[in-house]
Amino acid sequence: MKTLFGAAILLALCYRAQAEPSFVAVEVTAYPIESFTIAERVNAHGEISFRGGLVLSSSYEHFGGLSGFDVTPDGRLVAVTDTGFWLTGRLIEEAGWLVGIEDLAMAPILGEDGEAANQKASVDAEGLRFDIRDGTVLVSFEQDHRVSRYAADDLGAAIPMPVALPPLTGLLGNRGIESVAIPPTGGPLGDAIVIISEKADDGAGGIRGWVVGGPRAGAFSVRREGLFDITDAAFLANGDLFILERLFSLSDGIGMRIRRLAADDIRPGATVDGQMVLFDDHLFQIDNMEGMALRQLPTGEVLITLISDDNHSLLQRNLLLQFVWRETISSQPSMPAD
Repeated sequence: MKTLFGAAILLALCYRAQAEPSFVAVEVTAYPIESFTIAERVNAHGEISFRGGLVLSSSYEHFGGLSGFDVTPDGRLVAVTDTGFWLTGRLIEEAGWLVGIEDLAMAPILGEDGEAANQKASVDAEGLRFDIRDGTVLVSFEQDHRVSRYAADDLGAAIPMPVALPPLTGLLGNRGIESVAIPPTGGPLGDAIVIISEKADDGAGGIRGWVVGGPRAGAFSVRREGLFDITDAAFLANGDLFILERLFSLSDGIGMRIRRLAADDIRPGATVDGQMVLFDDHLFQIDNMEGMALRQLPTGEVLITLISDDNHSLLQRNLLLQFVWRETISSQPSMPAD
């Protein structure tokens, strides 16, 4: 009941945020992606099936650079750009498929002084999660590596509330805190948050992450496979963690994959690996994949929505892709013995 109540609050907050004067309505063209494979070969990947996609474009100068986002149970969306803007809107879904997006609006993310910053290093937002525990939105930033909370009921005027972090070692300028994730209430991580870097090396070939607060506070690592970087992370209802990984370079091409990390493996000092859930390359409708949001359906299936960052480049695209994860996930987090 607490989770449903919290989701309802966030839904109302997202509506209110769009009405704030600092938000500007944005006209966006959404071109549908009806088949995920460019080569028309496959339309499903094991336990994941494609459920629609959109190519988004707009003449509004600040649209693009989408990096982190989250979605309420009924499809309300709040996103951040790596140039320092909020984006709000609503997904249009029909018969389980993503078919459109509407009510889009944007506003600058404010600094502690109440003003919109104009330096890339201070506004490079990368990850976003709703926190139903206190009605806030958590945003992670790289370059000026930090995590901040914002009042979800007034994003257009929200002043950041800094989150106290442990010493963060190994972070590079624009390869810093890429992901912020919130474990389910009652799970083994308690009331912690989890942050994971894009590719900060732990010295043993792993990518650094941290559990901030809770009974398992401390640093851990995610085993790195190939040249993929971690661009987002989100928890399932049972406490397992999905991580989104991205390959994007002129020399190595593009790729995307999702791995599932077991809840009990995330603990201080551990190097975590996991089951491959999805793997795709240039033959599929992907780009510079940056953000991921999870929603559990009444059936126990999970909707996975992904977003790409076009870097404000004519050679790249802003994509929204949706999939359904067919495995039934328990609605209660597991509580293994420590």
